[in-house]
Amino acid sequence: MKRFSFISFSFSAALFGTSVMAAQTCEGTDSTAGEDMFTVSTSVPAKVYHTTSGLEWSRCVVGQTWNNTTETCDGDGERLTWQAALKISETYRVGNHTDWRVPNLKELVSLVERACVEPAIELKVFPTTPSNSYWTSTPNTSADKTQEAWSVGFYNGRIESRDKQQDFYVRMVRYAE
Repeated sequence: MKRFSFISFSFSAALFGTSVMAAQTCEGTDSTAGEDMFTVSTSVPAKVYHTTSGLEWSRCVVGQTWNNTTETCDGDGERLTWQAALKISETYRVGNHTDWRVPNLKELVSLVERACVEPAIELKVFPTTPSNSYWTSTPNTSADKTQEAWSVGFYNGRIESRDKQQDFYVRMVRYAE
């Protein structure tokens, strides 16, 4: 069994606190969303093409910016309510594209690397990904859950229905040209 460990630290001060990203752990050899499934844009390295789905993804979460020199995302991701996440997609820009949107549940789950936890995503493709929950555009349509929408926890890849007023991260997607 092959085992990989990547250590990534993210320091951010919020009032009087500091948060540290835990070390990613990957076990096994069966990749579900590995590096080989993505092609980095040669013109705009801040986005990647997912060969399996045909979608283009922002490598950074909303609130972060791509650094071409260090080839990583700088800054802290912004945590938004579900409605704020949908609204910010109207003005989100990477590579001069104006058609970014919040991914639906099926699309976002396609990024989950099930061989890894904390975060459950390929860090070579999506560096400095916060190990936390991310909004999808998919609302929960159960009669008693209309105030909830679906999220994906990238700490372990779990799918959860959450109150739309909670604050989660957002990774934008668009249809590739």
